Formats: sequence, C-alpha cells, structure tokens
Amino acid sequence: MTLRNLVLVVASGLAAFLVVGVAVTELLRPSIEFSLFVGLPAGLVAGVLVSAGVFLGLGDETSARRRRVALAAGVFGGVFLTVLLVAGGLFGLGTVTALAFATLSGVAAAVATFVRSS
Repeated sequence: MTLRNLVLVVASGLAAFLVVGVAVTELLRPSIEFSLFVGLPAGLVAGVLVSAGVFLGLGDETSARRRRVALAAGVFGGVFLTVLLVAGGLFGLGTVTALAFATLSGVAAAVATFVRSS
C-alpha cells in the first residue's frame, strides 16, 4: 500500500466518522437526552466501514469502477477534512457553516475525481 492510499483510507474514515456522528447526534437530540452516546458509535461504525471499503477498492486491480469509487471516496475525505480545518480553524466560520462548506467541497471534489478518472 502506498502512502497516498493510506492517507485516502484514513481521511475517508475520519470524514465518515465526523459526518455520520454529527448527523446522528443532531437528529436524535430532540428525542434523546444523551444523543452523543448514540452518535459516536454510529460514526465509528460508519468510519470503519468506509475505511474498509476504500482500502479494498483501492487494492482491487480487476475492477476499474470499484477503484474509481474508492478513489472518489478517499478524495472526498481528504478535501472534507482540509476544508473543515481551514474554514473552521483559520477563518473562524461557525461549526454548521464550516461543515456545510466542507461537505459541498468534498462532494464536488469526489464527483470531479470520479468523472476525471473514467
């Protein structure tokens, strides 16, 4: 496994953990008092599954489409984390604004990567 693939696997897992963990926590907040205790395990499971999928997809030399999907998911994770850190940390945007901007940027980068690699 190359360093680039390792970074993509880790980035995709962290991004999935954050997106799913925050989404589940916020969706359950009105009905469950300690919704974080549900959001964290859900995010952890999502992060592990996405990381495993990207790892297996990048290692698959027989299926070009599976490899493209895994590459796009890895690029989403890298762009999402980078934009989240820059928008939230350096520019001081609010949490919701930074998450929305990072998600949109990650989706755009993933779509561009998928289309370009075809």
